[in-house]
Amino acid sequence: MKNTQKGRRDFLQKLAAGAAATITIPAWAGPHPELLQKATANPDEAYWQKVKEQFAVPSHLMMVNAANLCPSPVSINDQVNATMKELGKDVSFQFRARFAEKRQKSLESLAVFLGVTKDEVGITRNTSESNNIVVNGLDLKPGDEVLLWDQNHYSNALSWDERAKRFGFTVKRFQTPADPSGKEEILKIVENAMTSSTRVLAFSHISNTTGLVLPAEDLCRLARSRKVLTLVDGAQSFGFINLNLQQMGCDFYSASTHKWLMGPLENGVLYVRKESLPLLWPHVISAGWKPQSMTTDEKLCVFGQRNETTPFALPETIAFHDSIGRANIEARVRALNARLREQIQSKVPGATFVSPSRPEMTGGITIVNINGKKAPDLYNNLYTQYGIAGAPSGGVRLSPHIYNTMSDMDKVVSALVKLSV
Repeated sequence: MKNTQKGRRDFLQKLAAGAAATITIPAWAGPHPELLQKATANPDEAYWQKVKEQFAVPSHLMMVNAANLCPSPVSINDQVNATMKELGKDVSFQFRARFAEKRQKSLESLAVFLGVTKDEVGITRNTSESNNIVVNGLDLKPGDEVLLWDQNHYSNALSWDERAKRFGFTVKRFQTPADPSGKEEILKIVENAMTSSTRVLAFSHISNTTGLVLPAEDLCRLARSRKVLTLVDGAQSFGFINLNLQQMGCDFYSASTHKWLMGPLENGVLYVRKESLPLLWPHVISAGWKPQSMTTDEKLCVFGQRNETTPFALPETIAFHDSIGRANIEARVRALNARLREQIQSKVPGATFVSPSRPEMTGGITIVNINGKKAPDLYNNLYTQYGIAGAPSGGVRLSPHIYNTMSDMDKVVSALVKLSV
């Protein structure tokens, strides 16, 4: 009991240190505040059950759609709500000064989390906005070429097409096999697709439509050797894969906090390598912007009034994530998907997979079809009949996260077995 109370006190003190004195941060809502002590390697299933209890998802529902939107820990939701409540009482410039101070702490936390410097990170509203800042910020002209993966998200695909219509550069796409033999096969495809006109290589780190993971570090190294800029869409890797962007070597990286990081809504991340920042023009300028701004956040992320109560909670979101351990989280997500795939293969008649078969080529996403069943119907029936929230994306897309347990995966498979009849 003493250790539990101490863990709770330590966590509340950490929250209070980052918040203004007049904001009362709610107590840790979950029953297991000892989670805030650093987890050991390879936590057992009892530990993951405690993690699950930090979220407000009721027992009759199961969220298996991290690729789109994750619930936040109750403590994070409570902090955002409490901050919003206090803002409702006092919208003065004096009160709101604390948001600027906390934004700097958020940038520091994000920078450490991504292995880069604070000046290279900006806070946007989502991955799409981050992608479009890069798309609309680069000077490209007729004769230049942008090379895209054909599985890119719209914000890193159609955005380039529309920009090209106006400025006359060329957009090309490369395709990858459904089940690649390894990263060498992908690297060869991209290398062959590059030309002397290629100026930008833009790709999703992990496909949201197949779950295929591209070898980002190798692709960025290849691009650098050709003097080609790289934009990596990290919507499906940020908060799941243990990242170091300096090691990855990309010029630009985009992500959202409401997916795998399990953070509050309306927060995106934009990383711009220091040497590449002068290449981008800002496309939104509002009060507070200065021509001499030399950081990513100050130059590219000054959008005017926004809901500052959500980035206010980013340091605590990252602290929750780090307390469990990035390596533990990645290993857990991979283990959940391995269990899911194995059980579907052995128990669900007529099941076929869209996601790759090799573990090293797939991320936190499992996409399955069942012969004779329409994917939209399966996806809908999973939720309406069994309370399991997935997504219709080339099949039934299932993306479990740390708020799911192994027994949850067995329940998903049981439901699919019944729906396959």
